[in-house]
Amino acid sequence: MNNQKKRKHMGLACTWSLLSGENDYRDIFRKHLKEKYLKIGADKCYHHGKHIESRLLLVKDHGISEETPCGIPQQDHFIDMEHIFDSNEEGSSSSRTVVLQGCAGTGKTAVVHKFMFDWAAGVVTPGRFDYLIYVNCREISPIANLSAADLITNTFQDINRPILDIFLIYPEKILFILDGFPELKDPVGDQEEDLSVHPQERKPVEILLYSFVRKKLFPESSLLITARPTAMKKLHSLLKQPIQIEILWFTDTEKRAYLLSQFSGANTAMKVFYGLRENEDLDVMSSLPIVSWMICNVLQPKGDGDGTLLRSLQTMTDVYLFYFSKCLKTLTGISVWEGQSCLWSLCSLAAEGLQNHQVLFAVSDLRRHGIGVCDTNCTFLSRFLKKAAGAVNVYTFLHFSFQEFLTAVFYALKNDNSWMCSYQVGKMWQEIFQQYGKGFSSLMIQFLFGLLHKGKGKTVETTFGRRVSPGLREELLKWTEEEIKDKYSRLQIEPMDLFHCLYEIQEEEYAKRIIDDLQSIILLQPTYTKMDILAMSFCVKSSHNHLSVSLKCQHLLGFEEEERASAFMPPALTINKSFQLCSLPVSRLHFLCQALCNPYCKIKDLRLIFCHLTASCGRDLSSVFETNHYLTDLEFVKNTLEDSGMKLLLCASLLPEGSEIVCKYLAAVLICNPHLTELDLSENPLGDVGVKYLCVGLRHSNCKVEKLDLSTCHLTDASCVELSSFLQVSQTLKELFMFANVLGDTGVQHLCKGLQHTKGVIENLVLSECSLSAACCKPLAQVLSSTRSLTRLLLINNKIEDMGLKLLCEGLKQPDCQLKDLALWTCHLTGACCQDLCNVLYTNEHLRDLDLSDNALGDEGMQVLCEGLKRPCCKLQTLWLAGCHLTDACCGALASVLNRNENLTLLDLSGNDLKDFGVQVLCDALIHPICKLQTFYIDTDHLHEDTFRKMEVLKMSKPGIVW
Repeated sequence: MNNQKKRKHMGLACTWSLLSGENDYRDIFRKHLKEKYLKIGADKCYHHGKHIESRLLLVKDHGISEETPCGIPQQDHFIDMEHIFDSNEEGSSSSRTVVLQGCAGTGKTAVVHKFMFDWAAGVVTPGRFDYLIYVNCREISPIANLSAADLITNTFQDINRPILDIFLIYPEKILFILDGFPELKDPVGDQEEDLSVHPQERKPVEILLYSFVRKKLFPESSLLITARPTAMKKLHSLLKQPIQIEILWFTDTEKRAYLLSQFSGANTAMKVFYGLRENEDLDVMSSLPIVSWMICNVLQPKGDGDGTLLRSLQTMTDVYLFYFSKCLKTLTGISVWEGQSCLWSLCSLAAEGLQNHQVLFAVSDLRRHGIGVCDTNCTFLSRFLKKAAGAVNVYTFLHFSFQEFLTAVFYALKNDNSWMCSYQVGKMWQEIFQQYGKGFSSLMIQFLFGLLHKGKGKTVETTFGRRVSPGLREELLKWTEEEIKDKYSRLQIEPMDLFHCLYEIQEEEYAKRIIDDLQSIILLQPTYTKMDILAMSFCVKSSHNHLSVSLKCQHLLGFEEEERASAFMPPALTINKSFQLCSLPVSRLHFLCQALCNPYCKIKDLRLIFCHLTASCGRDLSSVFETNHYLTDLEFVKNTLEDSGMKLLLCASLLPEGSEIVCKYLAAVLICNPHLTELDLSENPLGDVGVKYLCVGLRHSNCKVEKLDLSTCHLTDASCVELSSFLQVSQTLKELFMFANVLGDTGVQHLCKGLQHTKGVIENLVLSECSLSAACCKPLAQVLSSTRSLTRLLLINNKIEDMGLKLLCEGLKQPDCQLKDLALWTCHLTGACCQDLCNVLYTNEHLRDLDLSDNALGDEGMQVLCEGLKRPCCKLQTLWLAGCHLTDACCGALASVLNRNENLTLLDLSGNDLKDFGVQVLCDALIHPICKLQTFYIDTDHLHEDTFRKMEVLKMSKPGIVW
């Protein structure tokens, strides 16, 4: 009682009693957070924290007006999560508001949790913040009134509470994290007088969140807000000078690393990786971490039918339906009928929760929908539900998008009479669209469109045990069409949101009807993703009306032009031979140009503003001019299309059909155009005859081509004779790509004759998957020993074997060999070759990158190789040993390398059978001051707690290391 009186009289400054001391409490709080997030991601639906390097895009401007601003397109500027709160150039550490944007499933929460763990470990923003106050916005009850003090109390509910006066005296030392910021309604709490200014003043949740972002509460504190794109427009109207960063999807490298971590064998993982790439739509979607997780979680290691299923997935709805149907097919312990009943109960639970803005469910909520407490412990339901962190008998969906998908299923399968009374349909759709995200922007609405596709009815019925409501599809499409035409519609219709809905339903005739009602499409956002462009392209490809399209965007994400991963295909994979890896898009305009090439596409003018186009965009646009007769106006405004891209665009747009005729024409272009420096003809059936004509131009003195890509062009050793004559006279060619052509040993021998010519300046030679054997290695060794310009050689997926490598090593040991990068992934090597490689490392000071992945080197071979790695002459920086049949037995030798080698910065040991003992031995070596390793890939899913703790100690000692 006395304490209550004391608090009342002291007011805000002393809400809670002081603990042992401020510094002591900070240590307690950090320790608490470290323990809470020690196994970051282990309780999440997808464990990908170690595969996302927190690579974020800094978005300079939020809104982009239709008026063309001055200047040039901004280069993409990336920033690491650990640096977003660094002091500015003047050294100021003032209050900062950062908005982390990303669509559903990009891993916003996972990145934030990792940031919190790293902060607790003292490896990010040291000294900047004393406390992090984490608020999960979705888990706050929308009914109850709350205060800022309540949010702070919730953060410390597991430990003794701090004193509030610390927060009031040092507010600049506090970071508030608002995770999952909602799409706020209009305009509740928008008036200044409604906002909360006192930490203990209770207000409705929306007003409380308004008060934080408007800096009425704790104005000196910093804010980190995560939000979906749908919440950004309203959010930015509330913020003052926010820093907007966008979380990026998986790159190919990250996706590959993630898949390798999910499957026991490297070969299985890579088969899935390349299986995904056979389906262009799925390849895009699987760059979203949640999609990769779902696919890995339900794929059978040797499921023969899974490849066919994967090739059929086109939309996000397909992926989620695939996940739920596979879970039902693989259930054990209960009948299919019981499984379907459980899923329907989850649908009604999800719909009720989403309607009430509820993501946490008590046992009573579950029981009301027919889910017993004992059911939640069964394996089947655990694939959709989990226990909420820090709560007893409270459950939530594994991922919020699961709740959105199941809500869409609920409405698609709800079969009561009131649902389909024709006079209520318009009002019903209006209410649903208003309730779930203000129109077409809601992911639930997009799922609903996808579920109503004609061809999905059977799968939906066999998965959920109910049929799609009859007539629902027609009514939804009719209502949508009327809403689009209604100029006074209350819905806020963004074209890109509409495109996603139309893409999900995958009905081109209906998309045509909707798009034909539009006279023009104007897309103005600072960022668009590859998925956005894919959805837009689907919709405009069948536009029968003469349409005007303007795309104005600072950043088109996901189209970074990396070197083709096609060079890394393992030979043991059974891949559909009709699939060509080089067909993968590398141009930002790839999907749009595919749509423009559709014979029914009647876009008449296209404006590309601030899109930062590259040379490859010119190549893709050139294909449009060959087929499209409706496009009359193509306008580039404030773009950076390189000269080489523009010239290739102007030349290639005039090319006739037929590979031989094309090659003759290209030869003429090469002779008269000395500015063309890059020529990419991959994925074209040129054949030996076509290359013969092409070489006429390549050999001409006016030809200045520096990069030539002839991958997958149906070439044989006959083409190599012509190319050899070109190589003998070329003084400019630096890069030659011959991937996936049946050149054979004879063909490479011809190429080597040209490469040994004194005028050659070749730097990069790709001969992956060219049907090579040991017989070609002697001439290649001669090239290595005589061509000082060659710094990169890729021989992946060739049957080189130990004897072939022995011959190559003779060239590598020669003093004139300047090779820096050697890739021998899947070359049928064994431990017997390691002594030859060891001898190379004794003397070669130039080799920097060595990839020996997917070769059976074994422990004995590794121990021999380590002798060379320890030598002072060895300057190797990156060593790839994924899937090399290694165990703990070789870790001692590897540890001795790490204790001595000051140059090695990356070591990949994923896909090997390393246990706790071996990993701990390596950790002991990594902590050594002389070890400079920065990136260390291993499989951690099977490791025990003590090993994780040792890894944590290492992370604290060397915060820059990446796992």
